[in-house]
Amino acid sequence: MEAGKDPPPDFITDFTNSTNSTNLTLFWSEEPIEAKGFFSIPHPIIALMYIMYIAITLAAVGGNSIVCYIVIAYQRMRTVTNFFIVNLAVGDITMAILCIPFTFVANFVTMYWPFGSIMCPIVTYAQAVSVFISAYTLVAISIDRYIAILYPLRPRMTKLQAKVIILLIWVVSLVTPLPTAILSRLIPLPNMTVYTCAEDWESPIQRYYYSMTLMVLQYFFPLFVLIFTYTKIAVVVWGKTAPGEAEDGRDQRLAASKRKMIKMMIACVTAFTLSWLPFNVLHVVGDQHPGIYTYAHIIYIWFICHWLAMSHACLNPLIYWWMNSKFRAGFHYVCRCLPWMNPIPDHSELLSRTTIHQRLTTNTTALIAAAPIKPMHDT
Repeated sequence: MEAGKDPPPDFITDFTNSTNSTNLTLFWSEEPIEAKGFFSIPHPIIALMYIMYIAITLAAVGGNSIVCYIVIAYQRMRTVTNFFIVNLAVGDITMAILCIPFTFVANFVTMYWPFGSIMCPIVTYAQAVSVFISAYTLVAISIDRYIAILYPLRPRMTKLQAKVIILLIWVVSLVTPLPTAILSRLIPLPNMTVYTCAEDWESPIQRYYYSMTLMVLQYFFPLFVLIFTYTKIAVVVWGKTAPGEAEDGRDQRLAASKRKMIKMMIACVTAFTLSWLPFNVLHVVGDQHPGIYTYAHIIYIWFICHWLAMSHACLNPLIYWWMNSKFRAGFHYVCRCLPWMNPIPDHSELLSRTTIHQRLTTNTTALIAAAPIKPMHDT
């Protein structure tokens, strides 16, 4: 699309849709569809786009699947926080499988929706649900850490309570964006025989208010809660002794362990914030000033913002591997056949004390049984 050429209203509303759904029409023109696509983008950039989207898809599915396996396979890893981490991983896998490939093809390859009427609401709804799951799971973790650190004498959250909260997160995540699933359908592009997948609202103002509401619920409200809780936590953990805590060596070790966990979760929150921030800013600015979408190189800006948002699906496993010794040991053990994973670190810290005791007992018994029996001589 040439700079300065006014796009039709459908293009503006399709493009400026919020994080709740997939934007599936970047350009509009009256040229035949054969002339559309990457006609104005250099081939090296096209190849780079393919590599970048394929990379985050594979990393998200593989990394988050390993995270789920580590928590499920090792009893010692089945903690309240790790249950929430598994929920984060499931949401990211959903994003990687149902959103990233489809949005990439529709936005940058075909420039229209080629996957049929059934997949249209499924993909848009799945993206909305996965963003809600990520945001509110991070909120649940932050509130759990907030209560545990600022009110250490209160009872800790049980595993059953964590599972109930995860269920509630899914209910909220599935119910809130239902209008996206109901209203997403194929809309014919002007003067063409192909379609775009978009929400079909009765008026642009309805679309605008719905998109803004979802943006607040998906991003800005969770971000406010996360900043508030982790600021309070940081003041207590790094600024002074937590209420009710002693100063002996055991408590100092527990405090150090808490700091490591808090650092890891702050890194996850930072990744979520920075990944989705450019995409949300672009849509807020676009809603206020739709003329920016007539800019000749807007596709590059949109590509960068969209890729950053989608890349969040693969960042959390990298953070766990980097900042948590147990997850790092689990990753190395699962991927031990890969040459760059050698040498394999000891993964015994993933095992429960009971399992370690059983293995030590078994090994000791085997050694005794295998040892040669020397005859005893009278002296």
